[in-house]
Amino acid sequence: MKFYVNYFGCRTNQAEIQEWIIELENSGYKLVSSVNDADFGIINTCSVTEKAERDVLKFINKVYKNTYKKWIITGCTVSKESPKLNNRYKNYIFINNKQKKDLTQTVKELFPAKSKNLIFHSAFRSRIFLKVQDGCNHRCSFCIVPYLRGKSTSIPLTNILKKVEYFTSLGYREIVLTGINLSAYGYDLFPRDNLLNLIQKVSQVKDIDFLRLSSLDPRYIKYSFIKELSYIENLAQSFHLSLQSGSNTILRKMNRGLKTIEFKNILGQFHKFFPDANFGTDIIVGFPGESEKHFQESVELISQTPLNYLHIFPFSPREGTRAYSLDSIPMNVLKKRMQILKEINIDLRIRYREKFLDRILDGILIQENKNHSLVITGNFLAVRIPPLKGYKKRKVKIRINKMINENLSEGEVIGK
Repeated sequence: MKFYVNYFGCRTNQAEIQEWIIELENSGYKLVSSVNDADFGIINTCSVTEKAERDVLKFINKVYKNTYKKWIITGCTVSKESPKLNNRYKNYIFINNKQKKDLTQTVKELFPAKSKNLIFHSAFRSRIFLKVQDGCNHRCSFCIVPYLRGKSTSIPLTNILKKVEYFTSLGYREIVLTGINLSAYGYDLFPRDNLLNLIQKVSQVKDIDFLRLSSLDPRYIKYSFIKELSYIENLAQSFHLSLQSGSNTILRKMNRGLKTIEFKNILGQFHKFFPDANFGTDIIVGFPGESEKHFQESVELISQTPLNYLHIFPFSPREGTRAYSLDSIPMNVLKKRMQILKEINIDLRIRYREKFLDRILDGILIQENKNHSLVITGNFLAVRIPPLKGYKKRKVKIRINKMINENLSEGEVIGK
């Protein structure tokens, strides 16, 4: 029985997809890269922004018109738009976020595998995303995710360690810990646990070359957390800290519970312990009430911190959130501000890559083809190297010789 998968949105959605693939492959199902070759498909959806939801609905409509496959559709768009979807696509199976945990069992019941032979071909190569937490207890005024994902829930440490050991046995050498609010890990468990303990324990699992963290919430971060992280040798040197705006006025309207001085201090502490690390953040442009002064405060904050890249999003009103009814800023102003930040982002990325010219870095080979191979370094730089066969999932040492653009460098292997 052959299946096809697609996902939209966050790393947590990707982590869920990866786990479903592995479980189904272990039950005799075969993953294929083309919809046409599949007996059925699985889609994990996203509704974090209007555009994300629009892309999801466009994809569903396209496959509905152009394929005769059965589709299992799950995720945030299903939780948000279930009645509409069920009405429109009668022969599809819709599974909301609360039912997600039983998705593979549903697959096995609806599409029984003809073979029970284990099939594993490492669809996601060297890196695997591991969901350790779901949901969020905060209520940022722009964010619909807590209403679709529910309250913060954590997977117990013993369960996570078993998964990590299993993934390394399959050959994965980089584990990326992810969650809707990763920093809240363990607060809901009894006895209570925390993210630092989780990171320390996972880092000790044999054969992990890189342990990477997805987005961190500055509201949970203390100096001691950063200091203890610096002792973990296989921790990847890249950190993404969620911010959303460089204006205290806008942060209050967003209900972020964070001040810019706190963000600067935390980022400064990270930079002290990880001077070569790759630091990034999220910025929402055009939140209702964002004046030119507020926008310039964001620009100034970026210039005053060791940030190396930005994830930039236009404000997207989501029905059901407090910001939904607020007046949007003019579209021409929004586009102008987006362009300014995009140019700043390119400059930040170029300057960071230039720092590592002629430097030697550790990385993992994630792609092999006849023309070149691709390595992702510990500090999350994509580096193209001459073709290297047979080292996928292996850590290599590379020297960076040239910068191609803000997203790619060129180098050579000097050690394995």
